[in-house]
Amino acid sequence: MSRSKDKDKEHERALRAFAESQMSSDSEDGLDIVQSTRKGLDLSQYIEALTHSQTQSQNADVGETLEDATDDEVQEVSAPLSKRPRSSRRKSGDQQNETSERGSDDSPWGGSNDDGTTAYTNWKARSTLKRKRAAAETNRIRAQKKSRVAVATSIVGRKALPKKVENEKVGFGTDSVAEDTDIKDATYLDEPIPEYIEARKVKLKKLHEAGLRYPPSYEDIEFSDSESEEKPILNKAIKTQRAKKDIRLRESGATIPAPISQWLREYQVEGVAFLHERFVRQTGAILGDDMGLGKTIQVIAFLTATFGKRGTKRDAKCMRKIRRYGDDRWYPRIMIVCPGTLMRNWEDELEKWGWWQVYKYHGNPADRRGVLNAARKGMLEILITTYDTYRNNEGEINTIDWDCVIADECHQIRNKSAEITKAMNRVNALCRIGLTGTAIQNKYEELWNLLNWARPGAYGSAQEWKQTVSLPLKMGQAHDASFAQLANARSKAKELVESILPSVFLRRMKTLIADQLPKKSDRVVFCQLTDTQADAYREYIESEKCEFIRTAKQPCNCGSGKNRGWCCFVEVPNEGKWSKFMFPCMVSLQKLANHLALLLPMSSDLHDKQAKDLENLQTACPDNWKDMYRIRDSVLHQSQREFCGKWKVLKRLLDFWHSNGDKVLVFSHSVRLLRLLKSLFDLDGTKYNFSYLDGSMTYEDRSKAVADFNSNPNQFVFLISTRAGGVGLNITSANKVVVVDPNWNPAYDLQAQDRAYRIGQTRDVEVFRLISSGTIEEIVYARQIYKQQQANIGYTASDERRYFKGVMDQSEKKGELFGLENLFTFQENNLMLRDVLHKTNVAETRAGVNAMSCNFEDSQLYSDDDDDVLSNKSLGIPDDDISMESQIKKLAESFTSARSSGSKRKPAKRAGPDPINAILAKAGVQYTHENSEVIGRSEIEANLGKQAMELRNDIDLSRKRVFAASQSQSQLQSHPVDDDIRYSGHSGANHDPNNEDDEVNLLGVGKEAGKEFKINYRYRPDERVRRRQLCEMSRMWGYEIPVEFALLVEGLKQDERRKMLEKFYRSRRRGLLKEFGRGK
Repeated sequence: MSRSKDKDKEHERALRAFAESQMSSDSEDGLDIVQSTRKGLDLSQYIEALTHSQTQSQNADVGETLEDATDDEVQEVSAPLSKRPRSSRRKSGDQQNETSERGSDDSPWGGSNDDGTTAYTNWKARSTLKRKRAAAETNRIRAQKKSRVAVATSIVGRKALPKKVENEKVGFGTDSVAEDTDIKDATYLDEPIPEYIEARKVKLKKLHEAGLRYPPSYEDIEFSDSESEEKPILNKAIKTQRAKKDIRLRESGATIPAPISQWLREYQVEGVAFLHERFVRQTGAILGDDMGLGKTIQVIAFLTATFGKRGTKRDAKCMRKIRRYGDDRWYPRIMIVCPGTLMRNWEDELEKWGWWQVYKYHGNPADRRGVLNAARKGMLEILITTYDTYRNNEGEINTIDWDCVIADECHQIRNKSAEITKAMNRVNALCRIGLTGTAIQNKYEELWNLLNWARPGAYGSAQEWKQTVSLPLKMGQAHDASFAQLANARSKAKELVESILPSVFLRRMKTLIADQLPKKSDRVVFCQLTDTQADAYREYIESEKCEFIRTAKQPCNCGSGKNRGWCCFVEVPNEGKWSKFMFPCMVSLQKLANHLALLLPMSSDLHDKQAKDLENLQTACPDNWKDMYRIRDSVLHQSQREFCGKWKVLKRLLDFWHSNGDKVLVFSHSVRLLRLLKSLFDLDGTKYNFSYLDGSMTYEDRSKAVADFNSNPNQFVFLISTRAGGVGLNITSANKVVVVDPNWNPAYDLQAQDRAYRIGQTRDVEVFRLISSGTIEEIVYARQIYKQQQANIGYTASDERRYFKGVMDQSEKKGELFGLENLFTFQENNLMLRDVLHKTNVAETRAGVNAMSCNFEDSQLYSDDDDDVLSNKSLGIPDDDISMESQIKKLAESFTSARSSGSKRKPAKRAGPDPINAILAKAGVQYTHENSEVIGRSEIEANLGKQAMELRNDIDLSRKRVFAASQSQSQLQSHPVDDDIRYSGHSGANHDPNNEDDEVNLLGVGKEAGKEFKINYRYRPDERVRRRQLCEMSRMWGYEIPVEFALLVEGLKQDERRKMLEKFYRSRRRGLLKEFGRGK
């Protein structure tokens, strides 16, 4: 007991010494304990937070990095990984309150020594308790959903439902959380809302009108008339957007001064008004405008209106003039948190657009203390800091009541388990404004994290969001979704976009300024591995470690009922547990897919890393690893052409662009790969003039490299690290962009493209993404499609095409995308994504024309069929002539150039095939497509969604799948579908149950004049049949030579090709009706 008391006294003296060491000579500048208590901050909580923030947890950050790359694969190894040691975490809110209520004379800091064992036990079991609470919350939400379904289907005691008021808007009032839910009735939150935040909300509510943060008044303050200099002063080439007049924001009572308002576009004025309304009411918001729409300028205009500034030089004296009138007059204090690379950019933009008292909270401790003291005294207007600096010093920063905190690139707090997210959730501000162009990068839960940060507790718990929002949206987007699941997803997306987000989330797309931007194409090129690469990839993926990983989820041979990876095959012989190799093996596969030399050890690396790299090299190249190891430090020798299949494509493209005078940006996540590409330039004797940028360069060096590339016409190629140069760079001198390696997170690749495609670009921009076909990179890009579709649904409730059967984070629905089996498989002679896209096209066409039960009537031949998905109206063809020949000719005219009048109609002569297509074909590329054709709204999906809404309450039909005719063999075995759906070989002796590529035969039944006939539809018929159909289409479109027609089709977009096929098959359907239905 005495030893415990001595330790407590030592602890007390240490804490007092710490507090005294933070005091400056002026008592107001130090950490005043009484002052902190008045602010509603518990001192013990503050000290704990401060000391905790100094020792960061590494595991959470690693999890954040792996989240983008693995999705639900993390769950498959969660059991082994959960045994790793974790850093200490902050106590839950219940534990803090319990501790603060205990009193003892033995410990002046609270807590009895007798309860030490209990406290330690509770601390040790904190993770288990957290999981149990989350599970209980999930069970509660599921029970609520079941009860609602039961009530909806019951007819006993049913009453008329109250009418909902659509687009109901919450009035502008004094309640700072008028649009938030009642926090006290909120469900379990993983991280409780800090007490000082709750206290500030209560205080603000009591103030009513006095709590509204209108701009400061300067009516009784005199300014000199001579200080009339204005900002900004922009380049003369930039045109103003409106007359030079003040813009009054009616709802919030602020004014955007004329010197600034004249440069703002209409949507930017709308954004300023949106932000300021939230600031006045002291509530949060997310500005989610697309990249390149000027979020920074909108924020600066918002701050100008918030401070009541005029855009003239007198603004520099506003703070000093206010402070002379006493401390009781309110004046805003703003904090901007941003990535370290953007601090300088914020300083420059604030300097360009006005006069501000700006300080950086960064660097050595003495400077930081001085900046924080200035903020505490109200002697600064804006404090700028980085996410890492804030996380390390959150305890000190949160002693100040900030009027607004602006988080730039706030998607950095998208992961609720990351330390930075936990720290930002404790920021001492009611008005929290986030800026991001990619609020949804991987999953819908990321959107909840941002919304919960902006308005803590207003959107329920993470489990509630997952069960009520994320899961319905994901299940309904699956290729094999039922009508009920599709209808539920469509209605939930509409609710999210129209009811939940408008008050807190504002997003505009680049289509707003499409008239000011040139065209952009985004082509995905599937490159073949070289023979050397393919051999190495095959050897590695067939290794013992990869075999253990790939088969970990399969049933164990011992018959225990457990999976192999958790039964008899937990450890790789003489290696260790298979789970620890999963992520390193994935990285090695990505290296092999790009450049074989990336596996070579480097002498500059640590000895352990060299040993692991050597082991990977020996696994991939068992026969010639010694020869390769010998040249490991010679970059020039490493850059052999047979080591990189993508170089065959890139080299030809660069030669073509160089001859045309283009400028190229080449992005890669691997700095080492960029250096290998650089050496390949020298190896092939190209001698391109190139620039280089990576994360090791300072901000000044990066800016200089960008400026030199933009100004020097002789600079041809700019090699850029995606992580270092994906944000904040303006390189509009380039018009070609190459993304060498895809990232798990699609936002990185999209940000890289926008370095060239932004305001100021004068030439059309072409983007080329290089994907190694059949490898892990194809899965990576397929997941990019999946994630981009999720983002579109979350932002706009877009009717996206449903390609994949896999559903993220659902272990029973891995499909083509998820699971270790897909990642660790080499589809050497197959293009998985091409096959998926083609099957979806077929499934959409069948579902759209309702081919499974088509009853033809005489009136259908020439009736008004506007509602038909294949009608002239749906296909964009005028219905003034109902003859099939004239309609097809008119459709052909829409794809070809106009002919001279009076002359015989002939196909337009083409100068030759597209040179890019010819280059890609010569380089061995078998497949390529436009990314914009794969992602985006589908008219057929919109019609299917409407049909699903009509069938959602039908007990029998709602359970049927929308694309019942396009399911795989395995799914047919477990989920029987209509008997009229036949698979070739399905019942024959030659049927292979493991073959997923069997042809699909759909048997349709038609009736005409009481007679019944059958039509057999087949997916991927014999090549001779396809050739015959192509020749027939060529004649119908007026081409005598099929090759000329093929060249026409080659230049069409995917949607245009689909319309052509639909029109062709529609005419065939009518022909069959005439031939068989009339007995001919």
